[in-house]
Amino acid sequence: MNEKTSAFSVDLWRRVFRLARPFFTSRDPWEITVPVIGTKFSVQEKWKAWGLLASLALFLLGVNMLNIGINFVAGNFQNSLQAFLKAGSDTAAQGVAEATYWKYLFMYGGVFVVGIFVVVPYAWLKSVLIIVWRKWLTVHILKQYFANRNYYKVSYNTSIDNPDERIANDVEGFTAGALGIALSVVDSIITFFSFIFILWMISHTLVGVVVLYAGFGTLISVLLSIKLIQFKYNQQRLEADYRYNLIHIRKNVESIAFYQGEKSEWTQLNNRFFAAIRNNMSLIGYQRNVNFFTKGFDYFVIIVPAFFIAPLFFRGEVEIGAFTQANLAFGQVLGSLALFVAEIGTISSFAAYVSRLGGFQEALDAKDESEKEGRTAIATSIGDKIALDEVTLMTPDYRKLLIQKLSFEVPQGTGIIIKGPSGSGKSSLLRAIAGLWRSGEGTVTRPDLSSLMFLSQKPYMNLGSLREQLLYPGSRTDVSDDELKAILVRANLPELAGRYAEGLDVVRPWSEELSPGEQQRLAFARLLVARPKTVFLDEATSALDVANEELLYKTLRELNATFVSVGHRPTLDRYHEKALTLHGEGKWELSTQQ
Repeated sequence: MNEKTSAFSVDLWRRVFRLARPFFTSRDPWEITVPVIGTKFSVQEKWKAWGLLASLALFLLGVNMLNIGINFVAGNFQNSLQAFLKAGSDTAAQGVAEATYWKYLFMYGGVFVVGIFVVVPYAWLKSVLIIVWRKWLTVHILKQYFANRNYYKVSYNTSIDNPDERIANDVEGFTAGALGIALSVVDSIITFFSFIFILWMISHTLVGVVVLYAGFGTLISVLLSIKLIQFKYNQQRLEADYRYNLIHIRKNVESIAFYQGEKSEWTQLNNRFFAAIRNNMSLIGYQRNVNFFTKGFDYFVIIVPAFFIAPLFFRGEVEIGAFTQANLAFGQVLGSLALFVAEIGTISSFAAYVSRLGGFQEALDAKDESEKEGRTAIATSIGDKIALDEVTLMTPDYRKLLIQKLSFEVPQGTGIIIKGPSGSGKSSLLRAIAGLWRSGEGTVTRPDLSSLMFLSQKPYMNLGSLREQLLYPGSRTDVSDDELKAILVRANLPELAGRYAEGLDVVRPWSEELSPGEQQRLAFARLLVARPKTVFLDEATSALDVANEELLYKTLRELNATFVSVGHRPTLDRYHEKALTLHGEGKWELSTQQ
């Protein structure tokens, strides 16, 4: 189903419950920190989550009790003024009316004083639960994101744009929206039963009027909300695309500068920015039209009860305080029945968050194409060598044949080089051996991934310190600083740690600060730290001179590592026992190096 869904779609609300349910049923630990007293509670029992929500409901009940008190006090407060006027020259009656006035005035003030100690903790507790829920849900989704390499799978899913934005922004929007709407529903139920009796005692007619008025408002709001949700969904997507474009430019400033691509980047950035602006203008224009209805709906709330109470007052059946009581009660009951009218903006934003986050959750849970019924998949066997047996490899969508019935074996401590024109499937074959792509058939035998390392043309640089770069991905933690510095020397980066006062603890934008050759040598240093038994090299020496390239492959021999290289440089041939040439359209040729 398309993510731009109606507020009342069964699919939408299924996603809401699916996202919310684990918070109250999971046994994963989560923490509540009380900043005021610096106390931290780490709990695992799911009833704690329900207890926190129940506490909010109790405070919400307290707020409604205060509103009931205000309703009665306000009515009697005004009635005492009317009694004073009716007393005329009766001094005793005037005295009683005046005493009643001051009594209810102080009661009025007392209600507000008590209200401070109910409303403020309620708002604070609500904020705490939003943060706790966001923290838990973010960790929950991140676990799924990294499990089974889902982050890699999602990157090929064209229907999921900007997964980073969905995790960072949509989770917060969902938790705040879900809790806000849930509390509004509870508040509406409590309010309805609290004030419907007050309204019934004032006027039976008003009860029927408020039901019809609320029903009319809700129906119109439902119809208006569908298009509003689509606008807000698109706005979140377009804003995310625009921010992604800015980040992309920042990460590729040097390439853009060399290409003199400012005009092209400016045009693309402007297109994305103005797409967001155009949708935003349409959004606020539509919201303006919605506001014509909602504001009119709200304003008539003042007139409607007065219209029905006035005849009763003129006939002497009610006192002047009935106007205030009727207005307050009518407004509260109407607000509880016409919840959708009051929350149309919140609900439409929430629905957009649910659509984006729910779609992302479903993409994480979705089976890989190779796991679906009717599809063949490449099997993986763990062994002490690299071997392919009748392997046919296709693109993940099974639309294009890359390699057909390929078989070869690379014994421990030897190497094979893969050659071929661009697009023939060289890097794809590495993905298949590593288990990233399983689309096809046949069997791949390889060592366990924990003993395998991948070196690419543009090595991955994480956001950590120089020490963390060398230790990445963290398979070894027993390496001393002296050993790391010695490894930098061996990788021909002897001055790198000495460039900075912080030494190995320096944090820099490494992918921008180091040259391509330095990055490839830093990846070589990682290899010296990890000492893997199997290494994949995808154009990993393209920025190295011949001497450094020779040093790398000499080290692989010393480590007795099995290695698979992808590259075009003629100097690579002499380091490998075998050569596999891919010709495209499934064809290949295997030869032995001299």
